[in-house]
Amino acid sequence: MAITNPFSVDSKVRRAVARVERERAASRLTATFAAKALVLSAVVAGSVVLLASRYSIAIATQKSLCLPPYRVWLIDKTSVEPVRGEIFAFRSNGLSPIFADGTTIVKVLEGMPGDQVEVTLEQTTINGSQVAEGLQVAIDQRVDPQRYVRKGSIDRGRYWFFGKTSDSFDSRYWGSVGADQIIGKAYPLW
Repeated sequence: MAITNPFSVDSKVRRAVARVERERAASRLTATFAAKALVLSAVVAGSVVLLASRYSIAIATQKSLCLPPYRVWLIDKTSVEPVRGEIFAFRSNGLSPIFADGTTIVKVLEGMPGDQVEVTLEQTTINGSQVAEGLQVAIDQRVDPQRYVRKGSIDRGRYWFFGKTSDSFDSRYWGSVGADQIIGKAYPLW
C-alpha cells in the first residue's frame, strides 16, 4: 500500500475533482426532484380544483341534529335533480334568526311541485301521508303554533324539506325552497 501525501498537488487536485463531481450530482438530483415536485404539485392542485368544483362539505353546527346521527355531509353539486325521499343540501333564504341567508342546510326532500300539503298542530302531511309530527320548534321558541297551520299545494319549481326529528326547523315553519337554492345531493360522512 502506497502512502500519499495529503498536501501534494496531486491530492489537492483529486479532492477538488471529487468535490466538483459531488456538487454536479447534487444539482442533477435537485433539478430532477424539482421537476417531479412541480408535476406532482400541478396534479394535486388540479385535482383539488376539480374536486372542489364538484363536491363540498356541510357541517351541522347546531346542538340538536335533525338527521341524526350525522353531522358532516358530502355534497355532490352536480346532482341537483330533485328526487323525493333523497337528502339534499340547499342555501337558506329568509330563515333568520335561526339560519342566516346563505347557510347550507341539509334535509330530506319530501314535497314536490303540485303536492298537497297540510300542516296541523298534530302533524304535517303531503298528499295525505304523514311526514312530520307536531310543531315543537314553535313551542320551544314560544311562538303560537297555530301560526303555522295551513293547507295548500306546492308551487311549480318549489320543494318542501324535512328533518327526521320533532325539533327540526323545516318546511313546516318556513314553507318551500326554490329550485335555484338547491346545491346538490348530500351523503352522510359521520
